[in-house]
Amino acid sequence: MHYTNIFSWCFEKFAHFEFPPKIQQWIHYTYIKIFQVNLEEFDTLANYPTLNALFTRSLVKMRKFDQTTFHLIAPCDSIVMEFGQCQEDYAMQIKGRNYHVSDFVKTKLGEDYCFVNFYLSPSDYHRFHAPLNLKVKHLEFIDGRLHSVCEKSLLRHKDVFIQNKRVVLECEDEFGEPFYFVAIGALNVGKIQINFAPEVVQFKTSQILEFKTPIMLKKGEEIGSFLMGSTIVLLSKNWQYDLRIKEKVYFGQCIAKHKTKNSKESKE
Repeated sequence: MHYTNIFSWCFEKFAHFEFPPKIQQWIHYTYIKIFQVNLEEFDTLANYPTLNALFTRSLVKMRKFDQTTFHLIAPCDSIVMEFGQCQEDYAMQIKGRNYHVSDFVKTKLGEDYCFVNFYLSPSDYHRFHAPLNLKVKHLEFIDGRLHSVCEKSLLRHKDVFIQNKRVVLECEDEFGEPFYFVAIGALNVGKIQINFAPEVVQFKTSQILEFKTPIMLKKGEEIGSFLMGSTIVLLSKNWQYDLRIKEKVYFGQCIAKHKTKNSKESKE
């Protein structure tokens, strides 16, 4: 087992342990102070019996978001680390660090895909949602290492996205185009929870789940969660993104328009 996996396993045990109330309260306050966590949209600290419960906190009230078909929303609270056009099977992990998309999702994609990398920091809300209505046809759990996915680590190490543990959702959007949603594990993120396939969180080796009847996800529906900060990568076609690198985005925020919508608006 790689040392990052061992460290993450130890941290996971600590995060799931329920300490006496006063100690647990001190742990929570220390975490909030170090990472400057904003709890305005969440429950009170007393209702989180473990650090893991605080990490995986849910929103007290669902956020409002654009329900229209032509608009794509951010799947999580995060920082946009990179985005752009895939070229000759390459996408960018971070400036100066490319990787093979076919090694990342374990299938050869065609042309005209865009990629967006969303980094969830330890201070962020750690659940992730469907950015649009999707049909999930195929899920692949890929076992791997748990390197940190922070900016310094991505600049220092090559192929972090390919080496790390991840869950790849092969989907189809409402326009009939392929759409890939990839949740990447990282340091301290030993497990990735997928709500519609709860068995995935216990997988120890790489496995594939095929869905004869596609899993239907509604826009904004919660897909799953991370234990701590990590990364979501979207691979899509015919979406025009309105983003900036290092921009902070929030789940529910409109981040792209479908190109057919842009075409209709330009004609008008």
